[in-house]
Amino acid sequence: MDSFRIDIVNAEGPLFSEDAALVIAPLRDGDAGFLPGHSPLLAILRAGALRVQDADGGEQAFYVSGGFVEVQPRHVMVLADVGERAADIDEALAARAVEDAARRAEEQAGKTDYAHAEAELAQAIARLSVVRRYRSRTPYSAPEHTR
Repeated sequence: MDSFRIDIVNAEGPLFSEDAALVIAPLRDGDAGFLPGHSPLLAILRAGALRVQDADGGEQAFYVSGGFVEVQPRHVMVLADVGERAADIDEALAARAVEDAARRAEEQAGKTDYAHAEAELAQAIARLSVVRRYRSRTPYSAPEHTR
């Protein structure tokens, strides 16, 4: 299987840099998959799971809070506002962050900071979803209905 380079960078610096056979990114308008040779694209990321599959079928998942993805035929660059490996996320802390963000959103209802509190809640929920769905997942296996 052909491959291309993917680099994931967050505000703290480089997070991941390897060859990949497939990248699935959470774009603003829905998830999109990128294969080697994809035509150039610049897109906005939303909070969610960024998945990277290698040529052997192994998959790694990352949480990204937003940012941009630049796709070139032989390279994908992810510039994430916040990015972390799903395997490194503490599920209990992520669940607590959802509870805290929900409480803040409830407290801000009808106030000027409500939209900000709602955005924090959406990001916390996306992060918890990533860790619950992808943390223990090892090699990628296609869902039964796609085989």
